[in-house]
Order: sequence, then C-alpha cells, then structure tokens
Amino acid sequence: MAIFPEYQQLVDQKRAKQASLIPPEWRLPKAITDKVSPSSNASAFDLMLEHQILTKEELDITENYTAAALVKSMAAGNLTSLEVTTAFCKRSAVAQQLTNCLTEIFFEKAFERARQLDEYLAKEGVPKGPLHGLPISIKDTYMVEGEYATISYVSKLKLPTATSNSAIVDILLEAGAVLYVKTTVPQTLFVCESFNSIFGTTLNPHRLSLSAGGSTSGEGVLVAFRGSVLGVGSDIGGSARVPALANGTYGFKPSSNRLPYGGQQEILRKGWPGIMPAAGPLASSAEDLTLFTRTVIEARPWLHDATAYHIPWRSVPKKDRLVVGFFPGDELFPVFPPIARALSTAVDKLKAAGHTVKRLTCPPLIAILTTAARSFALDQSGRFGGWLAEAGEEPIKAVSDLIAQMHSGADDISLESVWQFTAEREDILEESAKIWRENELDVLLTPGARGTAVPHGNFGMPIYSIPWNLLDVVGWRFEDEEVLNATEVISEVLNN
Repeated sequence: MAIFPEYQQLVDQKRAKQASLIPPEWRLPKAITDKVSPSSNASAFDLMLEHQILTKEELDITENYTAAALVKSMAAGNLTSLEVTTAFCKRSAVAQQLTNCLTEIFFEKAFERARQLDEYLAKEGVPKGPLHGLPISIKDTYMVEGEYATISYVSKLKLPTATSNSAIVDILLEAGAVLYVKTTVPQTLFVCESFNSIFGTTLNPHRLSLSAGGSTSGEGVLVAFRGSVLGVGSDIGGSARVPALANGTYGFKPSSNRLPYGGQQEILRKGWPGIMPAAGPLASSAEDLTLFTRTVIEARPWLHDATAYHIPWRSVPKKDRLVVGFFPGDELFPVFPPIARALSTAVDKLKAAGHTVKRLTCPPLIAILTTAARSFALDQSGRFGGWLAEAGEEPIKAVSDLIAQMHSGADDISLESVWQFTAEREDILEESAKIWRENELDVLLTPGARGTAVPHGNFGMPIYSIPWNLLDVVGWRFEDEEVLNATEVISEVLNN
C-alpha cells in the first residue's frame, strides 16, 4: 500500500487553513465548542443560543424567509444581497463550529459578489436573474473556480484548485446566485454516513450524536441549521434524500440527466452503465425545490452540459385533488414506529383534505435491491478503495462492507452482467408502470428510510431510497414538474 508520508501533515494543514477563514468576531467561546463531539446529545440550536452571536436582523433573515421570499425582498429593495449574504455566511460559520459541515469557505468572494449584485440592481433597476443576490451552498463534489474539491479523500488534497466551474455552478451564477461555502461528504461518497478522514464527522444539528446521513451530509446539516436556505446536492442511492430526512429538510432527486451533472470532481468512471446519479436541491421549503429546479432547467442546461437532456421546463398547473399511491413499506424491511406514524398521519391529513390515497402492493423490495446491487457491482476497478490506499486511509466499516459487496463474485462480471442488469431493470420498470397506470396515480407516498436519524456509523443500506434511483423517480420519468407540484400540495396539507 502506497502511503503519503505527509498524510497527517496534509490533514492538519487543511483543517488549520479552514479554521483561519472564519473571522475572529464570528468565533464561539471555547466553553461552547468544548461541548461539541460525536457523542454529545446536545442540540446545535441550543448551543448557538448560549451566545448571542447573531444579531436580531441576522436571525430574522436566516430563520424567517424561504429562498423565494428572500429573492423577492431583495428585488424590491427591502434587503440587500450583502445583508443577506453576510447573515448566511455568519450562520454557516456558526454551523461549522457546532456541526463540522463545511469543506471550503470563501466568504470574501461572496461579499464581493453580493456588492456587485447590489450595484447592478441599483444601476439597472432590475435583478440580474431569478436567484438575484441569493446565497447558495454547494456540495463538495461540484467544481467552483479557485476552490478545492477533495471529495473526502486525503489522496486528493494534493490536487490543485478548480480552473473552471461545473455546469450547474455557471448556471446558478448566471441566475444571480452568490456562492459562499462547499459542504462535507462521507468517505467515498457511496455510504449514508458523514465521516471522512480530512474533516472528521459531520454532526446532526438536532442532536450531535446522531448521523447527518450522506452523501450530501453537509448540505443536509447546513440547510437544517439555516446556515443555508438552498443548497446543491446529488443523489445516486439516496444521497440527497437521506440527509434531508435525517436533518429535517426538503430534498429532491430529479429524473437523471434532467439537471446538468457533468463537470464535477471525478467520482464515477466514464461510461458507467448502471444506475445514474442526479443533481438535485436541498431546501427549507417545497416551493424552493421548485424554484431551484425551474431556474436551472429554464437556463437550457443542455447548452452548458451534454449530460443534460433537451427537455424544457413545462408550466403545469397544480391539481386541487391528487391521487396518491401509498406504499407503507415491505414486510421484509419493516419501518420503525416514527416512520410508520409519520406516514399514517400524512395519509389521514391527505384524505381529510379531499385527496385520494390508494394503498399499494409494490414489486418485492428484495428484487429491486438485488438488481440495484448488480448495478454497483459492475465497476470492478477498485477505484474507491484505491484512492483510500494511496494515502494509507483505513476504510470505515460501511465502506469496507460496500467494497466487499462490489467485489463479491468479481470473476462473474462480464458483458453478460451488464445485459442482465439492464433486462432486470426493464422488467421492474414495466411492473411498476403497470401499477401506476392501473391506479392512475399522480405521485407516490413512501418511506424515505426505515427510521429517522441514527447514531453515527449505524445507518446501513439506504433500502427505501435506492428503488427510486433504479426506477428514476416517484412519478413518471421526466415529469419532474408534476412531482414538484405534488410535493408543494402535500407539504401545504401537512403543514396546515
């Protein structure tokens, strides 16, 4: 095993540099930060309130607005981008000290960008775009010019900063967004945990001893803590939805290739034939999921990135009455009481609001999971373990289990394996489509996981999110507009 002799030195230098980017006046007292650890049952929200670090105005900006409301307020001149950006930069700095959710910090660039946008609005009299002045956080995998993208590997600490942006980053900037931080991911990105050897463990803001989920770990935490109102993640097996569930935010996995995924730090091999990843938002409201998705698609992402299909945004009216399919879970993988209660409450509220809910018997989950496992086993290159070995990193248990699964039966992997996976997926798609057609469904209500947030290192396989990566959405494929509309309708019913 090749080992960088400077492994710990590289990690220490990275952490020291990161800490230096938090302004001294934004630092919490040691008496508070000493209470922060992966074994603490403290709440980051409670710890923040022990020290009045945020002003009344900053608390109002970060806690009482959706992304859409902030954009509207800035366009009307009621708030400036610099005020909003400063508030979220400051709160994200607090989030970092309490939950360890950031990788790259570039506040000064954000302040300069915000000033430019304020000047633009004053001069032109109109906002720069649909996200004018809005601070948006970015998962570490996305490339931001001048910033690093280590994607959790010590071996990638030696890589230079990005020389260009990922396509989705360019689109957000053209829409008027302000970028200010990048957020943590777990070791290898392919597990629903929140630890890596560079930055350590990202902690759940509601209870620090609980997992933040993964792989969009930091985004889930930062949005939940209101250090961000809108963030960019990605999802290949639950990577956006699991952190949304674990931390209590909204998350959306669009149909694959609807949003531009290309131009990220290398993760999957080119030519990957299995389940495809998707870029997607995490937000504090359902309407903000729509704002993000609509903005990116209306920017015609296919002109920026060949991975994005030429499918323009469709204006679809919301339905007053939905037909909601209800899948309570598989008897082989029973959900835990909090999930069962949440689903039952949702069903009752939807029925009371006049929506039709149909309980469904879906294809056996074990068959779907077996087919999904075939997909991830197709890559026998050993790249995930290899990148760890380059720096002498030890894999965590979840990663060890994943690598073992990917390499089990390696001698049997062949072109026939790819064919078999594709054929099995087609059969499952048709079986699911039949259920959809016969019940005339608008959307599916289903568990996001067997339980809520769990102690660090105990999440296991994302059993209830992987199926919708294999099938590629909880609605008809590429009807993302309808799924988002339904999400807004259901959210309104549940919140009322």
